Amino acid sequence: MSKDLESPYAEGVSDWDALYRARGDEVSATRPIFTGDIFTGVLLPGSTGKTKARSVVVLQHPCSMRTNGVDLAWQVLVAEVTNRKEIDEPGWTDGNFNLMPLPDIRPDVTTQSQHQAANFDNLYTVAPADLTSRIASLSPFGVNLLLQRWVHYSSRVVVPTHTFHEQTVAFYEEADLIEDWCDEAGGDDLREETQACLDWLRADRDGSTYQELLKNPQSHSMIRRAMRQELKERNRAENNRPHEGSGNPVGLSPPLRHFE
Repeated sequence: MSKDLESPYAEGVSDWDALYRARGDEVSATRPIFTGDIFTGVLLPGSTGKTKARSVVVLQHPCSMRTNGVDLAWQVLVAEVTNRKEIDEPGWTDGNFNLMPLPDIRPDVTTQSQHQAANFDNLYTVAPADLTSRIASLSPFGVNLLLQRWVHYSSRVVVPTHTFHEQTVAFYEEADLIEDWCDEAGGDDLREETQACLDWLRADRDGSTYQELLKNPQSHSMIRRAMRQELKERNRAENNRPHEGSGNPVGLSPPLRHFE
């Protein structure tokens, strides 16, 4: 086994926060399910055949788990997540190869469940309907570490996290944009708003699309500005639509009434 695995340590000091995008109440319900998302309360059998509520982490690439960019495939590959004591730096770089440590995944508690780990020996495929209680999402660095350890355990090859980042940054940014779009749009139908965002990202613009441009990080801020403008225009159009039964557009003066 190689000693070139990376870790959230710098000069011997751990930085657990660098692993996570959101934990607990920080997790957004509008964010598309992504690699590295951790869910709890999933009913699954164990090695003895006993079924109980378990926690899992999503291992699949966001594209491979979707059929059309929106709807999840009928089964998603996950690994079981269980309580695990905090792992030191050598434990990250030179051991525990079958694990993705998830230290401080529950920073609000001091029990054994504060520190957990995903076990690549305990794999499942689960129906998307079972992934309802998301308790954490990994940061780009966390996702890349997960992929590095998963690929290393499966192939004995160490791929630098920056290589994974080059391949995942566009998809991570797309998930961020969809989350922001859905939060801003505030619609009741999350799938409909997700599809609307994807349609906007995939629309042809002089032979290219914003989705394709996401592969270049230098385009991200420009696309975000364009999205904010698009949402403003959509909200303005929505506000100017006549209210049902009113017969009068919002923002316009009502017709004059004549009194005898």
